[in-house]
Amino acid sequence: MTLTDARQFNISTLSELESVLLHLSEKQYKKTSSLLSSSVGTHVRHIIEFYHCFFKGLDYGAIDYDNRPRNHTLEESVEQAIDYLKNIHLLLSGHDMTHYPETVAVVAVMNSGSPIQTSSSIIRELLFLQGHTTHHLALIALMLEQEGIKLPVDFGLATSTRLHRQPAESSAQE
Repeated sequence: MTLTDARQFNISTLSELESVLLHLSEKQYKKTSSLLSSSVGTHVRHIIEFYHCFFKGLDYGAIDYDNRPRNHTLEESVEQAIDYLKNIHLLLSGHDMTHYPETVAVVAVMNSGSPIQTSSSIIRELLFLQGHTTHHLALIALMLEQEGIKLPVDFGLATSTRLHRQPAESSAQE
């Protein structure tokens, strides 16, 4: 996989989220689900902040997903969340990443509160972000379906699951 492929993979996933958010009211966006004790906005904020940490980490030399800003305004405003997602899209599509080293440091906090550091690559971190985003899209799908909101058929479905289902769907149509 190339860096361009990894970037496009994320853009595609974030575009799916944005297309759903465009059809939600503020009330639907902010409503706390009894199923998960969170809102769509909570999950969207979390997704956005991980991308923020990724880009900030590239600039500062170490990606730290645990040290997030937790901008609660993003949980309350679907419009602001969409603006942030558009900005991430621009960064992914237009931000020159060729000047960053292939290997990046990633910091994580252990249960003891002590940070550890390991190495990764930009492509691997983009794959992580895509999977992390998909996981949260699945949770968002559960909440919205509980409210009777119709979603695209593959929304929140992992790519591997989509690919696994294709042969079965093709056979069923014959």
